Amino acid sequence: MEEKKKEEKQFQSSYTKGQRIVAMIGVIFLLALYVVTLISALTTSPATPELFKMCIGSSILLPIMFWLYIRFAKLFIDRDRKKNGLH
Repeated sequence: MEEKKKEEKQFQSSYTKGQRIVAMIGVIFLLALYVVTLISALTTSPATPELFKMCIGSSILLPIMFWLYIRFAKLFIDRDRKKNGLH
């Protein structure tokens, strides 16, 4: 019985379920951007240069935005726990 508790504690993440979901959504967005850009480049679409620029910009901005969201969510959760005496 005690071994199960140790195993559960060992695999417990410091991030909430919502934060992990947001991170996975960010990964999916980035992968979709790269796939669309690759398909556009292979089909020699006239929109390829613009899609490439958007992909480069999004590759920089999306991770920053998602990191900020996760960071602020963690700060607010910790603040609320301290405020309510749960931490």
